[in-house]
Amino acid sequence: MSITSSLLELLIIIGIGLAIPGPNALTSFAHSGLFGKKSNVSLITGMAIGLFIMELLVGLTIESLADNDNGKIILHWIGLVFLFLMGVAMFNFDLDLIDLSVEKGKLGLKTGIMMQFVNGKEWAFVIMMMSQFIEPMGGGLLGIMIIIFTTLSICIPAMIAWTIFGNKLTELFLDPVFSKRIFSICGTSLILLMVVFFIRGPMI
Repeated sequence: MSITSSLLELLIIIGIGLAIPGPNALTSFAHSGLFGKKSNVSLITGMAIGLFIMELLVGLTIESLADNDNGKIILHWIGLVFLFLMGVAMFNFDLDLIDLSVEKGKLGLKTGIMMQFVNGKEWAFVIMMMSQFIEPMGGGLLGIMIIIFTTLSICIPAMIAWTIFGNKLTELFLDPVFSKRIFSICGTSLILLMVVFFIRGPMI
């Protein structure tokens, strides 16, 4: 697999991930709707820092298993399980689970960082991207850093876009009919992506 085709596949996966609203996107637009666009600067900065750290840790873990096929297979299955569970969760997702209110106060840098480590959707996508694309991207730390900076260069502008349209998006997602429909589509997309990775198998 060439670097160009690998990069294209990586971009498609990132695009799918961004099209499916997860905790980062939902928090970004809801927080923006409550406190204004500027309030998301420190929150998104924290998200970027947290994502960088989490991707680096996952990448280094997978790279340390370069000669351990069983370890890579286990991580591959962990990623598949995460995708499946997140897909199922999307069918029953309730926007009210995101506890944002004026009384609770603004979210900031620390919250943005910590969110990445309890974000099941994030873990699923990062594990699958790292396990599939480190070697095609050059291997080792180079491959890891290419994946990280490709992800960040797309995800940060996406969070800014979710922020800009905060008020309108909040109104849409609070509509029970729209919310149920969009999260059902997202759940189906995650499970289909899991099937694709299942068929493709681990990169060993």
